[in-house]
Amino acid sequence: MSSGEVRDQGSTRSYLANGGPWSRITGGDPGSVLWLRLLPLLALLPLVLFAFDPGLVRYTFLIFTLPALTALVNGPIATGCSVLAVAAFVAAGGEALGLLALPASNWYDVVAVLIVGSLSVLLAWIRDRVVLRLLRMTNVAEVAQLAILPEPPERVGPIRVASAYRTPEGSPGLVGGDFFDLQHTDFGVRVVVGDVQGHDLNSVRVTEALLGSFREGALDDPTLRDLAARLERRVVRDNRDRGEWEETFATAALVEIPPGERLVRVVLCGHPAPLLVHQRAQQLAPRPGPPLGLTEFAQGPAETLEAPLLHGSLVVIHTDGLVEARNRQGRTFPLVARINAHRAEGVSDPEELLVRLRTDFRSGGYVRRDDLSVLILQVP
Repeated sequence: MSSGEVRDQGSTRSYLANGGPWSRITGGDPGSVLWLRLLPLLALLPLVLFAFDPGLVRYTFLIFTLPALTALVNGPIATGCSVLAVAAFVAAGGEALGLLALPASNWYDVVAVLIVGSLSVLLAWIRDRVVLRLLRMTNVAEVAQLAILPEPPERVGPIRVASAYRTPEGSPGLVGGDFFDLQHTDFGVRVVVGDVQGHDLNSVRVTEALLGSFREGALDDPTLRDLAARLERRVVRDNRDRGEWEETFATAALVEIPPGERLVRVVLCGHPAPLLVHQRAQQLAPRPGPPLGLTEFAQGPAETLEAPLLHGSLVVIHTDGLVEARNRQGRTFPLVARINAHRAEGVSDPEELLVRLRTDFRSGGYVRRDDLSVLILQVP
């Protein structure tokens, strides 16, 4: 299967693609908006009825709503065309041009249509300017957010990468509390997947700080425990001048695949354990340390776990937003079971596995209440 057929990155950040019809319409999905622009044509339904039965002429007054409805979902040009069409129809009345048997339709009605229609055109023009300004602001926000958390490449060093990232349902942003990054260093490929408390601007700020610390420390810190200590200091420093209820914390999974070695190292800071997939998925669950920012409550340091890798092994790192999503029956998403099922079918490509998991998630009716992140690495 070609990468173009299963490629998930790029669309994984969309906050419209997985919503229902109403979410897509209210969220500005282009395809849904196109259909919405055709709704004003319903105001022309009385003309169809009038054509079949002239006795229904009393309902033709509904056509006066066409300019206002058009102005709601279309621009000034389309609204102006609807105004001229309604004015021409009214002018065909019995007391104007006399072409149609329309009661109480005279030149004064044409003037009223033109006045109301002109106001509709003005409102459509103002609405378009406001929408364009919001679109520009959204584009700027998206660029800034993608600068904080860019899409990972398909390959980092020798490691193939597939990723998915989604903010909570209804969130207008591209960056929430989850974060991940990969760096190709002298120590090998180093990965961080984390989850900051909350989903507000403060979580975005902490996300940016932790990613900056990771990108710097991944190049210099000799061990994952040293790297975890660096991230811990970053969160503690960030909490230093904050009140008790304003302090935050973050969970993180640090993964390292050294160069030339068939093994993976894992350090957990209060984060869900990654999965190592050979023929079946098994948890990489060392003794975890506390979440970043809560070291003072630790019973002991985090353990570094080493596990052997085989040719084509997959390492699946995720946040709790995936495994805690529930369907209508209250069941959580069975990540391990679904991975094992797809692996039994011979799926070994990380992109294809990611697409299948996404299909499982959608078809199972699972609902996210939190950020969702998945990172799948494949050893060459």
